[in-house]
Amino acid sequence: MVVTATQITPLVAIAAGVLILIIPRLLNYVVALYLIFVGFVQLNETHHWVRFGVDVHGTPIIHFIKVLALLKS
Repeated sequence: MVVTATQITPLVAIAAGVLILIIPRLLNYVVALYLIFVGFVQLNETHHWVRFGVDVHGTPIIHFIKVLALLKS
């Protein structure tokens, strides 16, 4: 399973919301960290600095490993 930025961003937003509800004093830090995270994820979608779970040709690494396993047997 490859996790994309569209799946990570809502999870981080939920976690940030829960933290703010539990500890309201963390509001400034949680919001700042959330904004930095979302900005990095969206810039990464544009410029592809980090490729999570994808090799150079855009094929998921998991499929590559499955192909290697089939070749070994």
